[in-house]
Amino acid sequence: MIQPSNAGPGRDTAESSHRPPLVPAIRRTPVRRLLACCLVCTCLLIVTADIVATTILGIDIDQLTADAEFIFEGEVVVTETREDSRSGIISTYVTFNVVDVMKGDYDAASIELKFMGGAFEGRIVQVSGLKIPQMGEQGIYFVESTSRDLINPLLGWSQGHFIIVDDDGERKISTAHEKPVTEIQSVSGIPLAIKKPQALIQGGGDAAAGVTTESSPILIRRALSVDEFKARIQDLMENQRILD
Repeated sequence: MIQPSNAGPGRDTAESSHRPPLVPAIRRTPVRRLLACCLVCTCLLIVTADIVATTILGIDIDQLTADAEFIFEGEVVVTETREDSRSGIISTYVTFNVVDVMKGDYDAASIELKFMGGAFEGRIVQVSGLKIPQMGEQGIYFVESTSRDLINPLLGWSQGHFIIVDDDGERKISTAHEKPVTEIQSVSGIPLAIKKPQALIQGGGDAAAGVTTESSPILIRRALSVDEFKARIQDLMENQRILD
């Protein structure tokens, strides 16, 4: 039986003098746990995600149509991620079959566009707001330039990126973020005094001014068909030619 000690404050007793020294907490950590922690840290070093925030200028459908160098309907047939040997920048190269040219001089059957970001040898680079077209995707694309080296070759980023969705055999148009497009209207005739000014927006999610959308993908039946969408874009281009 251990007897109570009469030692006063600040005095060592025989029992306290024979107590084992305190062991640092790390020594009590099981070896397996330490190995697991080391493995997690190693994985984090191997697989990294660089996220670059992006803010761009909002535009309207008239500007989108007028300023795009090349507008086409296409389908993604190849995607390949590469790393630039000099800069180390990772980019995804997307090859489209060109189904229909709506604007621009382009005779080839396919076109390759470069988008910054992607996964390469365990490293993942994501640019906030940049949506890279995926394998098999069909859409209508407003290309800012076919020759300049851009972060995103699509004019206005998501504003120039439209997806074709199959709805019971009928091809419908949605934004890059799956919002059904129900109408395209010119805003060039709106007086500047009441016209909504251009604003900075996030790279993804917002449609160009003049593009009316539904909030949910389940409302795709209300969307414009591909032919209706193309007809409205052609009308915008014709009006611009008349004004010029």
